[in-house]
Amino acid sequence: MKLLGGEEGESRLRNAKDNDDGEISENRQRIYEFIKNNPGAHLRMICRELELAMGATQHHLAILEKSGRIKSRRINLYRHYYAAEVLDVQLILLAFLRQETARDILMYLIEHPGSTQSDIANFKNFSIPTISWHMSRLLESGIVSSRKDGKIIKYDIMDVKNIATLVKIYHPNIWDKLSDSLAEMFLELASRTEEKNEE
Repeated sequence: MKLLGGEEGESRLRNAKDNDDGEISENRQRIYEFIKNNPGAHLRMICRELELAMGATQHHLAILEKSGRIKSRRINLYRHYYAAEVLDVQLILLAFLRQETARDILMYLIEHPGSTQSDIANFKNFSIPTISWHMSRLLESGIVSSRKDGKIIKYDIMDVKNIATLVKIYHPNIWDKLSDSLAEMFLELASRTEEKNEE
C-alpha cells in the first residue's frame, strides 16, 4: 500500500473533505426543503421519506434550528419541525394535519359541523373511546370546540378558514375533494354575515 505524503496527500485529503462537506450540505438542504414543504413533520417521517439515518438527521436538524432556518415544538408524543417563517398560531394545527386520524376528523367536521362522537366513530369505523381520545386532544389544543345539545355533545371547528388555507397549501389532494363543499359553506357564512350587518 502506497502512503501519500507532502502536497499530493494533503490535496487528496482536502478533496475527500470537500466531497463530504458537499454531501452533508446537500442532505441538510434536502431536510430543510422537506420541512418547508411538509410543516409539522417529525423525525421518523423525515428519515423515512428522505431515506436518511436518524443520527445524521438529528445532527442536521440541530444545526438548522441553531441557525434559525427552522423551529420545532413538542406536541403530544413527537417533536414537530417547521420552517422559521411559519406562524406560531399555525404550529399545532399543522402538526395535527400531519396525523391521518386527526386530519380525517377535522375534514369530517368541516363538512359536517355539529357532529357527535358517535357520528365521527361511525365515519372512521373506530371505537368511541378511540375517538374520545382524539377529540380530547383536539379540544385541548383549541382547534375544536364542544357544545351541549340536551344530553348530546356536538363538535365544531374553531377556525374553518385557517384550516382550509393550510389544507389548500399543504394537502392539495384533500383540498380538491373538499373544495366544492367548502365553497358552499363560505358562501353561506358570507351571506349570514351580510344579513347580520344589514340588521
